[in-house]
Amino acid sequence: MAAATPPLNAFSVDVEDWYQVADFDAVVARDAWDRYESRVAANTDRVLGILDDAGVKATFFILTWNAERHPEIVRRIAAQGHEIASHGYGHRLIYEQTPDTFRDDVARAKRILEDLTGTPVLGYRAPSLSITGKSLWALDVLLECGYRYDSSVFPIRDTLYGLPNAERFPHVIHRANGRELVEFPVTTLRLFGRNLPLGGGGWLRVFPYRYMQLGMRRVNRAEHRPTVVFIHPWEVDPEQPRLETAGRRGFSTHYVGLARTESKVRRLLRDFRFAPLRDVLNLN
Repeated sequence: MAAATPPLNAFSVDVEDWYQVADFDAVVARDAWDRYESRVAANTDRVLGILDDAGVKATFFILTWNAERHPEIVRRIAAQGHEIASHGYGHRLIYEQTPDTFRDDVARAKRILEDLTGTPVLGYRAPSLSITGKSLWALDVLLECGYRYDSSVFPIRDTLYGLPNAERFPHVIHRANGRELVEFPVTTLRLFGRNLPLGGGGWLRVFPYRYMQLGMRRVNRAEHRPTVVFIHPWEVDPEQPRLETAGRRGFSTHYVGLARTESKVRRLLRDFRFAPLRDVLNLN
């Protein structure tokens, strides 16, 4: 009897520039963003080349502050057949916003991206995965603004993000008046009675590739579920400028493993089947 085909996984890119991450909030003011060297266009093109080499289409969650200044990036991503999704406008943690300011942010982001591409934006991912127990109200706001899926919940315990008791795999969240939002949580590996991070980003950079490989195989083959992997364009840019910061946790992994990220991503794209989130979730 032939072995079952492993599930299709989702590959995603959070399109931020190197200085726009939460680790740098204490040293980089948002009203000073324009003063820093922008590397997001070149780095996004590098990611597009990696995906093209592998024949993989992905979802790009775009920070729309960048889209306003580099609209050609958004159009180039869309022209190459990738999904355009929203990472919000200003990269503020949700639980540090009010519902009204969050609504303004995500509605503005959706409108800008749809105007640039002429196609509906279905998905959203929060800055620093900041849908937590303090910000579950954001799911209703996303529905109000016309989003169909979210990929912001991370079922682990962390000082910056995390909803440790959340469901680990894609599911439908039922809200008032029959409204439904599909949630695709960032992937975790269940071992020794706890959830371990697996979804990419800093964990892809810091952990050995073997950890990602074995963890994804376990989720795909033992649990028969899809994973979602994410990276940022700055993670394939080991030459980016250096800033000194301790980050919101009291430490930062921002520069760890940058020289190895591209090779790890290329291996992932060879070893596993990937598609945009909308395709994995059958939301076309």
